[in-house]
This record gives sequence, structure tokens and C-alpha cells, in this order.
Amino acid sequence: MLYKIKIWLILIFLTNTSFVIAGEVKTGLPQLDFNTYPSLVFWSVLSLILGYLLIKYLVTPNIKSILNNRETNIQNDLVKAKTSNQEAEKIKESILNTQSEIKSKSQSIINVALSETKQTIEKKEKEITQKLNEKILEAEKKILDTQKLVIKEVLNNAEEISARVVQNLTDLKYDKIEGKKAIKTASKNIMMEK
Repeated sequence: MLYKIKIWLILIFLTNTSFVIAGEVKTGLPQLDFNTYPSLVFWSVLSLILGYLLIKYLVTPNIKSILNNRETNIQNDLVKAKTSNQEAEKIKESILNTQSEIKSKSQSIINVALSETKQTIEKKEKEITQKLNEKILEAEKKILDTQKLVIKEVLNNAEEISARVVQNLTDLKYDKIEGKKAIKTASKNIMMEK
């Protein structure tokens, strides 16, 4: 406001001085002729005012709107970038959490599988050991049964052979009961030595 008052005072001063000087006629350079100053000042002031109004109401608002749009776009881009960065961090954290969960789950699955496999192997070993023990017992029983049969047959054959030997080599009468007792006693002594 103070600036506008100063401009008006200078304009009034210049226009008054030009009328005082207008009575004198001087020759020389036209730029120094004070008669032309009022019109020059008038048109200069008018041009400056028009230029000022054009810049203030046409150019500056456009520049302001362009700068505001640019600033808004920059701020929006920064907000979007920050949001995207936060989302990326959340996704990264989610992926890391998921990876750790998957690792722990896979480790637990592996542990369970190993435990189950170990239990299955132990169970199969017990079953195999039990079956082998049963087969060994059966085989031992068969061997004992076969041994008894063989011993029985050997004893029977021994009785018959002893009876024939005694009859063929001697004139003695063979007593079957005494012969059986003697063969059983001899076989018991042989079995005990083993």
C-alpha cells in the first residue's frame, strides 16, 4: 500500500514539473526534453500497471497452479512410495514368518517321521526277533524230538543187534528186560558225558 502511494506522488510530481518546463523551449537531445516526460511517464506507468496486472492475474496463477500440481504430484508420489515401501516390508516380514513357520513345520514333520520310522523299525525288529526265537524253539523242539526218535531207534536197533550178537556168538539165553536196562544205562552214561 505504501508502495502505491509513493508511485502516485512521483507521478504527480513529474506531471507538475513537466507543465512548468513546457513554457521553455530547448533544443538538444529529445530524451532530455522535459516536455515529453509526462507522456513517457504516463505510458510507462500504464504499461507497468498493465504488465503487473497481467502477471499477477494471468501468469502467476498459472505458475502457482502448475507448481501446486507439481508439489501435489510429488507429495502423492512420496505417499505412494512410502505406502508401497510399507507394504513391501509387510510382505517381506510375512514371507520371513511363513518361511520360519514352514521350516519349523517341516522340522517337526521330519522329527515325527523319524520317530515313527524308529518305532516301526523297533517293532519290526521285535517281531523278527520273536519269530526267530519261535523258529529257534521250534527247531530245537524238532531237533530234540528227532534226537529222541533217533535215540529210540538206536536203542531198539541196539537191543536187536545185541540180542543177535549174544545168540550168534554165545550159547546163552538173551534176557530182553535185562538187555534193555543195560542199554538204557549205557546210553544215559553216554548222554551225560556230552
